[in-house]
Amino acid sequence: METILRTLDRQLEVHRLLLELSEQKRQVIVAGDVERLMQITQKEGKLVRLAEQLETERAEAVQAYMRSRNMYVTSAITIQTLSKIAVRLEEKQALAERREELLGLIGKLKQANDLNRQLIQQSLAFITYSLDILLDPSDQEAVYHHPLQEQPAYQANSLFDRKA
Repeated sequence: METILRTLDRQLEVHRLLLELSEQKRQVIVAGDVERLMQITQKEGKLVRLAEQLETERAEAVQAYMRSRNMYVTSAITIQTLSKIAVRLEEKQALAERREELLGLIGKLKQANDLNRQLIQQSLAFITYSLDILLDPSDQEAVYHHPLQEQPAYQANSLFDRKA
């Protein structure tokens, strides 16, 4: 059981770091610092891989614990199920505390990631809108023209077109 608790503690630490990075990412997105965003994303990727590795270690530790109690299971055991199986009250409480903290961190992390996703989508929408305005001035309806008046023959395709 001690191995399981140590692995859970390491998982909690990784999730805390991921949440911290997610909050840093939000500030960087708002500031528009693409280089720093890439650095944070790389760190995040490493932490996600570590979280996956720790989850595998946790599952293996749970299987070993179950075998030591002469219980053999074929599917993954959740922390909640494990706390029901645990014999000592201290183990049950430790598992319950870690489970609650992990669920709380995962919930906060999901909210932070959703907010970051929305900020990125808004930034991309603004960039697309800005490019459309700069590169496609075919929206001539913004200026009133008398319908019987002849329109000029030359219309530029872009703000960046020049006569030679």
